[in-house]
Amino acid sequence: MDVHVSAALICRDGKLLAARRSDEAQEGLWELPGGKVEDDETAVEALQRELREELGCSAGPMWPFDTVEFDYPEFHLVMDCLVCSLPKDQTPTAREGVHSELRWLPREELFDVEWLPADREFMQKLSYYWDEAFSDQLL
Repeated sequence: MDVHVSAALICRDGKLLAARRSDEAQEGLWELPGGKVEDDETAVEALQRELREELGCSAGPMWPFDTVEFDYPEFHLVMDCLVCSLPKDQTPTAREGVHSELRWLPREELFDVEWLPADREFMQKLSYYWDEAFSDQLL
């Protein structure tokens, strides 16, 4: 079974936003904010909706960075990773029942948290292409 999700690469002041899950299945593991893409949505539309629901923020400009495919025991994950910005006047907050904590991680601390397996694999690539992903001229 394929599960299609959309994930946000939100960088502010040189730090990436990470979210710690609070649901039972993957409690305590870290992920990029985002969620499932519904049948009637694009990856961008899903991410805009998820950021409103999960973080209480609206998304600014966004562009696709990569698509990650990962095989979990129960399903095959297809994760569209989009670089996006949040309006400067908005501060993301963790939604109870979804995330227990949000943290802004600089590049050198990306592996100081325990990522979900698909996100961990992606972080290795992101750490290498950090400057290209978050170049000011792209946003």
